[in-house]
Amino acid sequence: MASSITKSAGWGAAFSVASVWFGTHVGGGFATGNQAIQYYVQYGWMACFLPMIAMGILALVLRECMIMATTRNMYTYKEVFTELWAPYIKMEITMEIFNFVIILAAVGSAIAGAASLLETFGIPYGVAVCIIGLLIVLLVIFGVNLVIKASTVMSIVILVASFTMYFIAIANHSSEIAAVITSGEAQAGTAIWKTLVYSGFQCVAVPSMIAASSMLTKKGVSRASFLGWLMNGLALTVSCIMLLGWHSEVVAAEATTLPNLFICNTLGIGVLSFCYQVSLFFAFISTCTTTIFTMVQKFENRVLVNSIKSLRVRRVIVAIICVLVCMCVSMVGLSNIIKYAYGYCGYLGLVVITLPVLTIGHKKNKEYIATHPESVN
Repeated sequence: MASSITKSAGWGAAFSVASVWFGTHVGGGFATGNQAIQYYVQYGWMACFLPMIAMGILALVLRECMIMATTRNMYTYKEVFTELWAPYIKMEITMEIFNFVIILAAVGSAIAGAASLLETFGIPYGVAVCIIGLLIVLLVIFGVNLVIKASTVMSIVILVASFTMYFIAIANHSSEIAAVITSGEAQAGTAIWKTLVYSGFQCVAVPSMIAASSMLTKKGVSRASFLGWLMNGLALTVSCIMLLGWHSEVVAAEATTLPNLFICNTLGIGVLSFCYQVSLFFAFISTCTTTIFTMVQKFENRVLVNSIKSLRVRRVIVAIICVLVCMCVSMVGLSNIIKYAYGYCGYLGLVVITLPVLTIGHKKNKEYIATHPESVN
């Protein structure tokens, strides 16, 4: 069936799609600096270039997924992964499992991050988790549209605050960064493995990129993948370079949960610190609210349909259940979620997404385009 959508190969359209990937990657987890330390910085100077490799691998995966979608006029990850695994179409369930688990981990880490931020104001962690859980339920029920409208503005604020901090902090500790790099000390094997794992769990961007690719031709997909690689790779690299110079101080201060907040406060720029904390808190809440709302929409007509006729009541119950499950996940702490939950999601992503997409998917795309040359336009 032909698509009614006019597709583009232009750089403007490609940039719009690349920005979807950037928005998925550069959220609360990225802005805390916790991910950067756990997957790159603690293993030494190789953190200066390994983020570009991780994002390069992911760019190739996203490119094949988007090509499969746009050449066949597919709009959901379910369609794409059914095509990927055909004729063994039940294997598509592996993507469903990955997507469900990574969502639980992402929301759990966002709740944990917001609670950790409140903890810096003297609120006990368990109490903070309960406060965040109640706030999310209320926003999902009554204020999700407000959160969606405000999220773009707050995302811009957090990016401006974060990158301002990055460059000031790099200039402040340039000699420490140079010392780490020139020392040549690195746990090379572990660093490379963690880079692969990072690219694996960042496959969380696959569904949104498939949906966004409907506006692109094959050439546009290649451009979007290239721009996304630059945007995400450079942002993560700058973050890692900054943290290389501050890592010893962060560890000494026992501030590894929210390292960027520690650095921001240490710099002593009051306005920057305030903007960073407010935008970081909202980034966490926004991630939780929009993701839980998506889960509510998915399950509201599948559970309790026979026993509860009111859609609003079912939505409230599903929202509460989803939030409670994610609150339970958050109780293990932000660092543990990023280390273990994201880590295992990374292993799963490598096996069920990265490897099959770059082998089976690439082969199928090449064969399909050879027999359907009109599909690339």
